[in-house]
Amino acid sequence: MILAISDIHERVKKLAKLALEVSSLNLKIDVVIVAGDLTYFKSVNTAKRVLLEVKNALSVNHVFFVPGNCDDPALLNVKEVESGIINLHRNPVKFKNYVFYGVGGGGISPFSTLIEFSEEEFREHIYYFKSTNYGEAINTILITHQPIYGFYDKVNSLNIGSKSFREFLEEEKPLLWITGHVHENSGYTISGRTVIVHPGPFMHGYYAIIELSDTEPSVLRVDIFKIQN
Repeated sequence: MILAISDIHERVKKLAKLALEVSSLNLKIDVVIVAGDLTYFKSVNTAKRVLLEVKNALSVNHVFFVPGNCDDPALLNVKEVESGIINLHRNPVKFKNYVFYGVGGGGISPFSTLIEFSEEEFREHIYYFKSTNYGEAINTILITHQPIYGFYDKVNSLNIGSKSFREFLEEEKPLLWITGHVHENSGYTISGRTVIVHPGPFMHGYYAIIELSDTEPSVLRVDIFKIQN
């Protein structure tokens, strides 16, 4: 079972309520995914502290993350914060029956945020996965902060998602793709074989629960929640 959140922006006080809600659902969370923006333009040490609070509040052994565009660029090079808290950016990780891989950062914007990549850079980062030992895996789960072009990426009626990610989606057909970044969106959909999940901003209380099969590579269920006040 995956608990997926994004865009925490240091709102760690909501983690206690999240833990209570997850406990009330009687779910065993195997891994927490954080799809970027742990901080709001703060240092790498602040990002590490947020990740530790996620792990401790939810009493899990595994937290996988990618940095967001509002995080310190130094976070891109932190492979492991402590045991079980792993950066997926250009770093595939085999966990149970699945392979997790991520790309952090946002697209080029007028705001000049801290981690921004061009389409050419996004393409290099996402296709790097193909050169790894897991590049042909049919059980791939991708985590990107930047959304895929055309999926949960509208801001003021404009699609701001990555076209390189859309190309990869259509060519490689990963099993599951979790995104973040665009606060105006929350939900999930299916494109071909791929389940695409945008949990929505955790800073506003949104999160997703994703149930995976233990016997074959498949997504059994996705639920989007908002923490009750």
